[in-house]
Amino acid sequence: MRDDHKTLVDLCHQPGLTPLDMALTCACDEVAVSNAVQTRPLTDCFGAVLRRDVIARVDVPSVDNSAMDGYALRYDDLRDVGGASDLVFPVEGASLAGHPFEGTIPAGCAIRIATGASIPVGADTVVMQENIIANDDESEITITADAARNIRRQDHIRRAGEDVRSGAVVLAAGKRLRPQDVAVAAGQGYESLDVARPLKVAVFSTGDELAIPGDPLPPGGLYDSNRFAIIGMLRAAGCDVTDLGLLRDDFDVLKSALAGAAQSHDVIMTSGGVSVGKADLLKPVVDSLGAIHAWKLAIKPGKPLMRGQIGDCVVIGLPGNPVSVMVSALLYAVPLLLHMMGARAEDQMVVRLPVIAGFDLRRSTGRQEWLRARLERDEDGQWRAMPFRSPSSGMLSSMVWAEGLIEIAADRGAVSAGERVDYLPFGGLQAF
Repeated sequence: MRDDHKTLVDLCHQPGLTPLDMALTCACDEVAVSNAVQTRPLTDCFGAVLRRDVIARVDVPSVDNSAMDGYALRYDDLRDVGGASDLVFPVEGASLAGHPFEGTIPAGCAIRIATGASIPVGADTVVMQENIIANDDESEITITADAARNIRRQDHIRRAGEDVRSGAVVLAAGKRLRPQDVAVAAGQGYESLDVARPLKVAVFSTGDELAIPGDPLPPGGLYDSNRFAIIGMLRAAGCDVTDLGLLRDDFDVLKSALAGAAQSHDVIMTSGGVSVGKADLLKPVVDSLGAIHAWKLAIKPGKPLMRGQIGDCVVIGLPGNPVSVMVSALLYAVPLLLHMMGARAEDQMVVRLPVIAGFDLRRSTGRQEWLRARLERDEDGQWRAMPFRSPSSGMLSSMVWAEGLIEIAADRGAVSAGERVDYLPFGGLQAF
């Protein structure tokens, strides 16, 4: 084992709270990438993790072609035709997309050309439609002296292979496929791609105070919402989700459910039951069936977060408060699952934008913190990051109000209005 690796493992497993970056790095180092690969048609590849490089089969463009509607000609003819100030060219044919002009362009002549059409042999310049004057039957065009002075050799010609060269890696393994990525593969003639099999993730909630939506709400109870947030984020991350519903706070019930789910799933993800109360049974249940590898992160919200293992199945226990669930899932659980599907490191990261704080904050150091936030314009028209009115991690409505998160470093004890802070827009997070 490398010395730096051993040091990281030791730090991850020492008592106390583990910083998020360290915990995630350690988790990705300890949890193997799945070997399961599927060949899927292009239309089923959106959002999937590519597992084999896509190599260009053809040059793009495949031939020199026109970037504009206009006329192809020899640049030298702009100076040679008759010495007149206005240059007149007979039109000797046309080159259309899919129907190229056959033969070589005659000297002193023009070929009508459409956008995307092949450049005729001998031509080296395209003059835009807007810069010519055509006679009634378009058999002849005139280019004025003023227009001719602004034309340059090679104008409006796209060269073969200037976008993609045959043999180049156009999509690297580990990339999470967006519509434009799938389109590039289609443009190379691929009809299917090798992608990661979606992780099979079992999800359930715990808590005797919870009720299933649609059932009567007991006195002092609340409806289970965490499970739906988790399922939505997992599906957005490309996972295949099994909903195990709501389980009672009972050791034997939880042990039976986890043991069964671990046999047929890659991951079990839960919310609640990972703190230190008498009803927080998930940690001892996992410990009885397998092992606990990480517990408690130096983050706010979301400190009571557990990672364990039952056989080959990874178990992730998220906190019970709804905001803590979503923040810890977005910043820890989803990146880990993407790693398991073979996503490259940059596709596991979140987007952080430097913005101006529109608030004052005094806080204790020691834990990295995220504030639910949105960007708002001040009276000077500048965009400023504004936090939700309450820091409570139990207020799920704050995640509906928010459009992103403000990140506060663990060692930063105060933020003043006008200072720089990092803003994580929800649109830059992999599960939104």
